[in-house]
Formats: sequence, C-alpha cells, structure tokens
Amino acid sequence: MKSLFRSRFGFTLVELMVSTAIIGLIMLVLVQLTNQISQTWRSTTEKIEKFEGARDGFESMTRKLSQATLNPNWDYLDSASLPRDKTINSTAFNNFVPVFYGRTTDLRFVCGPMNSSAFSLDASVVRPGHGVFFQAPFGAVNSTDTATYAAMDNLLNTWGFFVEAGNDPNRPAFVDTAGVPGRWRSRLMEYMLPTEQMSLYDKSDNSYLWYSLHLNDTSNRPVRVLAENVVTLIILPRLSKSDEDARVRTEGSTQAAMLSPKYIYDSYPIAPATLNPGAIAGSDSGAGINPKNQLPPILTVTMVAVDERSAQILADKYCSGAQMQAQSARGNSRVMGSTTEMLMGMDQAVTRVSPPVSGGYSAMFTDATRLEDNPNTATPGDGDLYDLERTLTNEKCTYRVFTSNVSIRGAKWSRIK
Repeated sequence: MKSLFRSRFGFTLVELMVSTAIIGLIMLVLVQLTNQISQTWRSTTEKIEKFEGARDGFESMTRKLSQATLNPNWDYLDSASLPRDKTINSTAFNNFVPVFYGRTTDLRFVCGPMNSSAFSLDASVVRPGHGVFFQAPFGAVNSTDTATYAAMDNLLNTWGFFVEAGNDPNRPAFVDTAGVPGRWRSRLMEYMLPTEQMSLYDKSDNSYLWYSLHLNDTSNRPVRVLAENVVTLIILPRLSKSDEDARVRTEGSTQAAMLSPKYIYDSYPIAPATLNPGAIAGSDSGAGINPKNQLPPILTVTMVAVDERSAQILADKYCSGAQMQAQSARGNSRVMGSTTEMLMGMDQAVTRVSPPVSGGYSAMFTDATRLEDNPNTATPGDGDLYDLERTLTNEKCTYRVFTSNVSIRGAKWSRIK
C-alpha cells in the first residue's frame, strides 16, 4: 500500500520530458526576445552616436546664424541709392548730391549655391550645396595680447558655413609623402575670420573679397571641420509667416511670398542683380521684395549627413586606388583638379540623380520651389530633397536629414528702401 501511494503522487518520465521541453521553449523565446531587445538597443544607440557629431555641428551652426547682424543706420543717399563716399575730398565725396534718406550699413550678409560664379570662389574645389557668410559679434581675434582684448568679447567677426568635399584638411604632410591613400569625405566647414583680418571697411572691396580672399587661400585658410560626412547644406532665406501670408493675399501667388526663389540673398546694394534673383515684384514694392541692407528674418537650414560606414562604402565604390594615390601625391591640398579627374565618391553619389532632375546634382537646390515638392507634378514630396534621399537610399546609405527654421534676432525687416 505504501508503494502505491508514492506512485500516485510522483511524475512519470513522459511528464518530465514534456515539462522540460516547455521550459526549454520558454527559455528559448526569452533568449530570442532578449537578443532582439539588445540588438534594437544597440542599433538605436549606434545611430544616435553615428550622427552625434553631425547633430552637434548643426546645432552650433544654427545657434551662430541666429546672431548675424548688419547694424544698419539711416543716411543720405544719392539718386543711385548709394551713400556718400567715405574718402574725404575725393571726387566722389565732393560731387555727392543727397536725394533722400535710406538704409545703409558697412556689414554684409550673403548666401546661395557655392558653385555659383558670382561668389568668386575657386571652381576646382568641390563644394556641394549652399554656403552662408555674415558678420556677428563673436569676439574672435588672432592677437596674443589677451589683456588688451579681454573686455572686447563682442568684437565683430566675419563668419560662415559651407560643405566641402576632399581629402582630410588636417592630414599631416608626412602621410602624403608616404603615399597613403587619402580619406575622402564631405565635411561641414566653419569659416572664422579674426577681427584683425576683416576687410569690409576697405572701399576697394565691392565684391565678395571680404570672405573669398581668405577662403581661396589654400595655405592659411581660417576654417575648421565642424562635422564629418555631411553630404549637403541647403539655406533658404524666408520672410516671416505673417509677411508671407500677406503677400499671398495681396499678390495671389504662393511664389510671390518667396524671399529667395533661387536661394540667393545678398544684402549689398551695389549689385542689385544678385540681391534676390527671381523674386516677384509686388504692389508693396516696385522692385519686388527689398533685401537692401537687411537681414532675412528667417533661414530654413537643412543639412543631410551619412554615417561613417556609408561614407566609406561610397569612397570605396567611386574612388579607385590609383586615383586616390594620384590625389594624395598632390600633398595636403584641398583642390580637387579639373572636371576630367576623379571627384570625391560622396559627391559622385549624389550626382547620380535620375530624372526628372536634369544635370544631376549641380542642378539640384537651385530652385526653391522644388525644395520639397515639385510644382510640375501632382505628387507631394517629390522635390530635390526627395531626389537626394532616393539617391542615398539606392546607394544603401544610412543618412539623416536635419532641418530648422532659424530666427535671426538682428533682423528688422521693412519694405521701405
């Protein structure tokens, strides 16, 4: 009777095997679930870390753009809307005939496609996308006399941002002489001109020498790398929302509300053809939207970046070893050579944009109406930015698009000349 009692409350071998199988199955599901969670966590963390540098660079750029200034004042202007020449007793000074009051300033603000010949830059250097140059009170100086400049932390500087493709600008010379292949990337660059080198008050500088002179100096450029693997930078000057809506109501066209239909904006009054080409004249201003000696109220800043793996894949795909060696043999120069030579893989990748964009990457981001939507089609979201994303997706690149509307605090927009 005792043995029968024990067998009634025990487990058979089959029961033990079934329970063991169930426990094993549960453990397997838990392990797989844990692995999936761990992989998702690692992937998310890697993505955040991959674009951490690009995010930091973007935030630094937008923060400094918001501090742009022109400090305009009102002065007598002649019939050509120009102020009196500053050279005392010169012919222009003595022959000046005041006609009316108008805005005037010695400072400058300019932005637009970096491949435009209007900006007086070295065309052999690959600079995808747009650039912006301005003045702001950053207090950067070259002098080692810190006691003299310690209280002058608001000195004006010429500043700027743009994207440049090429070899590593910080590459040591001995690496080049050793024949080590270059590290081809596309980088967000920050232009930082010390106060002592500003040339804005030089009356002979009526073009863009105030930044291009130093930017074209390959031996001693006042630039630094702000972020790696930035494919392009897009800068669109805009009116405030209320002004845009008002122009749409009065002019009956959404394009009439655009401050810079060609992305080009220049505050300098000497060259009116380059102020804001394409802007539609309206009833509120005989010359259309008037940017003369004014800062744009808002900048829509968009930056596209890829991760290091994607950048290397593009470089490996589009840069042959012989071409890299040929470029490295030139030394630590950022000049890429003629158009028949190899272009950096990143730039070639975004050039491979299929129709409807004709002309490849060079034709993109030159018409602001195509930034996100193509006005010639009924499909939303098929503009230049979509074409660029599609190209990067086809190249199996991991990318991020950063965008922000930057309000310029020093802008006091007015339609009055």
